[in-house]
Amino acid sequence: MKRELFAAAAIPIMVVTIGWLPAWGFLTILGAAALLACDEYLKLARAADIVVGRWLVLILIGSLLVASWLHGVNGLAVAAVAALVILPTVRLARPESPQGSLAGVAAECFAVLYLGATAACLGWLRLWPEEPDGVKILFFFLACIWVGDSGAYYVGKNFGRHKMSPKISPNKTFEGLVGGVATTYVAAAAATFVLGLDLSVVHIFALATILAAAAPVGDLIESLFKRDSGIKDSSNLIPGHGGLLDRTDSLFYPAPLVLGYLLLTGLVG
Repeated sequence: MKRELFAAAAIPIMVVTIGWLPAWGFLTILGAAALLACDEYLKLARAADIVVGRWLVLILIGSLLVASWLHGVNGLAVAAVAALVILPTVRLARPESPQGSLAGVAAECFAVLYLGATAACLGWLRLWPEEPDGVKILFFFLACIWVGDSGAYYVGKNFGRHKMSPKISPNKTFEGLVGGVATTYVAAAAATFVLGLDLSVVHIFALATILAAAAPVGDLIESLFKRDSGIKDSSNLIPGHGGLLDRTDSLFYPAPLVLGYLLLTGLVG
């Protein structure tokens, strides 16, 4: 029930955020979500006995997002390189060094690059297409993922028998995966009609296929980290859903793939 109640409250808020706020308003909220997700990721790392910092990592990922959304790919590249130089340099001054430095620097750099780059791409889905196509594509993106996730959850819960990845995510089943894929295609067709997306059937099918495949992988990657740290949810921030990292794992991971498809096919110039 908590899951349904949260969805009923969150969906209208997201519709207003994407549809009525200017782009910078959406990016501000997206950036805050990425920072909270990064903070939860760092907690997972500490639970796995990896010594990582906090505030510097959060500052660097915030800087990467701002640079990316202001200056595009060049901003992302400069901010990413800066993080790769700054984080190991600062590690030299930590009192426990060199113990744990190899794992710690790797985990910190991964947090900035992985969460930063994927969140930046999600923001570019709103920024790069001409208005109002950016809003429509973002709604399409979210509808496919959220409906697909719900389909996987309810089909897996009621009909799941065959475990998909018992060591990483014991509750996920192949039946749930099939349910998620099917509902993703349904959501893609419905969203295209409702939003009036001017895309061919081939492009809609391709985008739905990318999202149906990538969203579960993003979820499994986060489950991989949680299983290693021995933590069930990244936090208790969202009732019935866990933390921000739990909610953004399947959103951030597909964003570069969808953006890449749009760029390669010339749908976004």
